[in-house]
This record gives sequence, structure tokens and C-alpha cells, in this order.
Amino acid sequence: MILAPPPEIQWSVINLSQFYGIEIDDFAHEMAILSLWLAEHQMNKIFDEMLAGLGQSKPILPLKEAGQVHQGNATRIDWNDVCPIDKDDEIYVIGNPPYSGARLQDADQKKDISFVFHGIKGFNNMDYISCWFLKAKNYIQGKPRIKAAFVSTNSVCQGDQVALIWPNILGPIEIDFAHQSFKWTNNAKGNAGVTVVIIGLRNISTAPKYIYSSAHRSVAKNISPYLIDYSDVIIYGRPKPLSSFPVISFGSMANDGGHLLLTGDEKNKLITEEPASEKYIKKLFGALEFIRGFERYCLWIDDSEVEAASKLTKVAERINATRQIRLNSKRNSTRELASVAHRFGEVRYFPTESIIIPSVSSEARKYIPIGFLDKDTIISNLAMAIYHAEPWLFAVITSQMHMIWVQTVGGKLETRYRYSAKLCYNTFPFPDISLKQKENLNLYVFPSSMNVQNTRIKPWLNFIILTPCLRA
Repeated sequence: MILAPPPEIQWSVINLSQFYGIEIDDFAHEMAILSLWLAEHQMNKIFDEMLAGLGQSKPILPLKEAGQVHQGNATRIDWNDVCPIDKDDEIYVIGNPPYSGARLQDADQKKDISFVFHGIKGFNNMDYISCWFLKAKNYIQGKPRIKAAFVSTNSVCQGDQVALIWPNILGPIEIDFAHQSFKWTNNAKGNAGVTVVIIGLRNISTAPKYIYSSAHRSVAKNISPYLIDYSDVIIYGRPKPLSSFPVISFGSMANDGGHLLLTGDEKNKLITEEPASEKYIKKLFGALEFIRGFERYCLWIDDSEVEAASKLTKVAERINATRQIRLNSKRNSTRELASVAHRFGEVRYFPTESIIIPSVSSEARKYIPIGFLDKDTIISNLAMAIYHAEPWLFAVITSQMHMIWVQTVGGKLETRYRYSAKLCYNTFPFPDISLKQKENLNLYVFPSSMNVQNTRIKPWLNFIILTPCLRA
């Protein structure tokens, strides 16, 4: 080493012995050690090039111990045993922990999360990565010179996960910085991109907090669990609407093997062969049919109409095929439905005008495509349904203020909107409005010259008029 570097050169005081880690896989554990040696070698090469002729870095051969990388399960090991903390230590915990949703965890991962969150309600529904956030909290709490940051799936800051995870983390700990959702891939063969966030944790401090989004950085007064500049308010799902809204539910589920469903061509052919069948056919919308405009129909036969409908040969064939499908099921509840093979397995339909909300839709849209349907249209279980609907409610839930609510508190599939009844609709805080205000909204949404049947209105229209109408 040279003894007197140029003034613009600063010596690094970081040594390999200052790196600590935990890796559960034996091969990955050895690769982590090798990576530290390679990193030291690369930095030495840069050092030598910068100081050409002035000195030489220390040789790395023979190889020395490279850091304190322990092989083991990070959810079970006490991090203080791996990296003990002295009073004046400055420590940064970073990582890219495993991603597994509650329904994708294997038996060992379930045991791990039970171990970490022992005695804490709701751990069975938490993402596996939540273990690292709680372990980090316990490790850094009360030590202002220690921070932690993880690359995580964005699910931990959306939907149900927020209420499950973050009340156990925040308090003495706060979010130091956050990078909002972005698509992340690596160079592995066949690697599939995952949508992630980066979240930093620290003890309560007056130091600035930063939110990153694409190439932008903003200073925040506080970073909430939803990764926005707001207080640590957490929205918990509700079984019923907070506001005076009608009930929302999934649509009706056929459970029919496809025999009660009809394409446009199949519907036309059936009516041609048996004209009397037309009275038993209704338009059907799921999320895909509604968003993309696909034609889909279904047989919809009331219990009082079974005898008459069964006299139609082609209709009876479809009913019998549905019955056989249900009888062959391994589930007792499905086999019981064979006795009512003329109708959907789960019927939630009401003969009223309705509002359809796709369960998942593209984030590229400024608004979720929402529709107002006539009383003779069936909504399938692949979309949300609001019956006894009125146009003023359509105006409210297609408004920009409701979209902002959905974007903030709702879950997402990658970055796509995932509309939730209990989190998006039932929690939406909308005041009671007068009959006059509702009538005003009705007029703006459906002017007298407009056909009310199966309509999609430009959402920006009703947002422009919504606020002044509510003040009236």
C-alpha cells in the first residue's frame, strides 16, 4: 500500500471481515463467500488503475476469511448471534428475501412464519417475506445507528397485507425511505419479472424521508405502509359497506362444465333450432367479456320454468350434461347441485339494474372500466356485482376520488388493479347525500336522451360534475 495517496483519493476503511450474512442453501452460502473475494479483487483492480505508478493494493492471495457468512435459516437464527452489536457500531442490514404468498408457502415456510410471529394473530395469511421485516425491527429497535432495507414484493404494501403486517412493525420503527412498485428481473435463464418495492426501516428520527418513483425522488413528512406521504393510517377490510351503499358481491358462478354457457354463435344456433328457447337465454358478463366486448350468453331458467324448458330437446341436453358433470364431482356440495342442474351453482342475481366491476383490470387505464347493466343481464363470478343499483352510485364509484381510494388501499396483481369488495368498496368513506343530489347525479350520468341499458360512461364526465353536485 502507498503511504501518501493524492488528496482527492480517500482510503476505504471497509474490510471483508465487516460483512456478515445468513444463507440457508449450502451452495449459495459458498457462492456468497466467493462473491466477496471477487468483489475485493475487482475493487483492488480499480484502485491500482487509479493510482498507477504510485502504489499497489495488497494481494488477496493466499485467500483469507471472507466475511462472516453463516449457513442457516434467517427466520430461526438470532441475528444478534450472527452480527453482535457494540454501542457505537453503525450497521446496515440489506437483503432480497424469498417471495412466497400465503397460499404458495410450503410446510417448512409455514413453520418459519409461525415461529417468527408466534402469538401474533393472522400470520397464516402473511407473505413469507414479512418474517424479515419483523426480525429487522427486533434487531434495530432502540439502536439509532442501525438501519435495514429489503427488496420485497409490492404485496406487503397493498390490500390485506398492510393490516396484517405493519401494525407489528411500526411504532418505535418507521419507514426511512421507499421505492414504489417497479418491475424487476435478473439475468437468470427463464427468469420471470416480479413487481417489487424497496423499503428501508429505521428508528424514529427527524432525518428526511424519501419516496422514489421511477426517476423521481420526493421528500415526505411521513411514509405510510402504503408507501405514500401520509400518516400511518391502516385500512382494515369490512364485511359490509361503511357508506349507505347497496351490498356488493361476486356474480353468479355456473359450476356447469360450460354447458349452461353459450357463445354468440351457439345462442343463434339454439334459437334457430328451438325458437322457444330464446326466453331462457340472457346476456352474460364476466370481467373479460365486459372489458373486451366478447359475446357471451347463458341459459337462465327459473325453478318454475324447469318443466317447460326441459321439453325443449337442445335445452334438455345441456341441462342433462350439467347434471352429469356435477354428479361426477369429488365434492359433496357439487354433487348435491345435480338436483338443480337447470341453474347456476351459485345464484346471486337479482332482476334489477346492476353495476359490474371487473375484479382485475389494467393499470394502464386511468379508470377501471365499470358498467351499468339492465335487469336482464347476468354477471358471472369473474366480476363484482352491485344489484338494486342506481345511476348516482355509478357516478360515485367511477369517479376519480374513488379511483384514488382503490389505487391506495386496494391490492394489485403485479401492478394491475385488483378490486376488492371488503377493502375498496366497503371501506370507501362517502357521506349520505340528499335526494336532490342523487337526482342531479342521475341526470349527469344518464341524460334523458341516453339509453340506460348496458352502458359505460366516460368516467371523467361524472367526476367533473360530482363535486359541485355534492355541494348542492
